[in-house]
Order: sequence, then C-alpha cells, then structure tokens
Amino acid sequence: MARVSRFTLADRREAVARAFEGSESPAAVAESLGIHTTTLYRWAGSSATDEPGPAPTRLVEATQELLRHADYADITIESVAARCGLAPRTAFHHFPTKRELFQAAVDDAATVLIERINERSTDAIWPETPLQQLQTFLRIAAESIYETPRTHVLFRNLGVPKSEGTAEHWHDSFVAAIAELLRSAAEAGQIDSTTDVSAAARLLTGAMRGIHTAVFDGADTDTAVELVGRVHLLIPPA
Repeated sequence: MARVSRFTLADRREAVARAFEGSESPAAVAESLGIHTTTLYRWAGSSATDEPGPAPTRLVEATQELLRHADYADITIESVAARCGLAPRTAFHHFPTKRELFQAAVDDAATVLIERINERSTDAIWPETPLQQLQTFLRIAAESIYETPRTHVLFRNLGVPKSEGTAEHWHDSFVAAIAELLRSAAEAGQIDSTTDVSAAARLLTGAMRGIHTAVFDGADTDTAVELVGRVHLLIPPA
C-alpha cells in the first residue's frame, strides 16, 4: 500500500514558494519541515506544484548529464543553465554556488538510488543466513546502481575538491548495513569471530565502489554483477 504524505498539495506549493521565491534558502525551509532538501527540488519539479516549475530539477539533471563527459572544474553554473535552456540568473537564484548545485545533484542521485534499492529489497527473496543475506544485499545494490545512470556522480572520480563537498556521506549507510550483516555472520559462526567488522565493512564498500566505478567507465555490467556476488568471500571464514 502506498504511503500517504503528511504534506498536502497546498503545503508543498507553499514550501516551494518559500524556498524558491522568497528570502529563505531551500536548506532552511527543508529543515523547518523536517525533510531533505532534495524533497523540495522534487516538489518544485512536479507538475502538481505551481511556479517556479521544474527549474531546480532541470538544473540538477543537467549537472548530472554534463558530469558524464566533463570534470567538476570544467562545469559552470552558466553552462548548466545553457544546457537546460534557462537564464543564468534563474540558475543562480536556485543555486547561488556551484558547490550547492553539485551537492544537489549528488543528493538527488543518492536519494533515487536508495529508493530503488528499497523497492528491490522489498520484492527480494532473502536467504536465512547473514552471509548469504550480505551477498543478496550487495547484488541488489549493484543492479540498482547500474539501472540508475545518474548515480555515476556517486562513484566516478569527477575531480571534486574536498572543500567543495563530496558524496562520501552517502556511502556511510552502505557501510552500516554491511557491518550489521557481518556482525550477525560473526555471531552465527559464519566468519572469523576476531574480524574487525567496521574495518571489513569499509573495505567491502571500497571494493564495491571500485567495481561500480569501472562499470561507469565502460566495464561490462554482467561481469561486474558476477564479481559483486563473490565480494563477500573476501571475509575470512570461521
């Protein structure tokens, strides 16, 4: 059964107007409502809301598209605006800095990816043992990533300076999920009980990210999924 939003259409329209037409920033409006900033961008791009229309969504998607063939340093807010047919002043109204625009592109990609993984996880048949559950989780994550082209901004090296923000924090949820499954596997006697679960979870996440990066750089997805299915074997057995 679909979840019913606690925000009415009027609520969403008012929030969009506050964030993109008034003096408040999108981040401030999102915080006051207890939602993620990306949700505001989605509301702004929805046909169910009034003006300013889809400008924020168009800018985010144009940024993701440009980053397929260019590095972060090569992209300007003006070039993104031109890509989606908006005036530069409109782009700067929604995203005063390139850092904010890039972070919105990352947040959007990660939000869509997490939703896709959750959908696939709900429909999946899960094994009973933790280690096999980990294998299933990694496969679901990989397939979701490869089906969602915009997620390339989460994995490819785009030449983003650390001072400009990165996608690192979005990987933390994957590390936590892997650590929880490894902890259960250790308790079930499937892996060496002396394994440093936190360190192992980060190493597995790093291995996965390397595979995903290769795919977005042109590697075969079927081969990648096969490798992902074996990544859990890197953990020492009991």
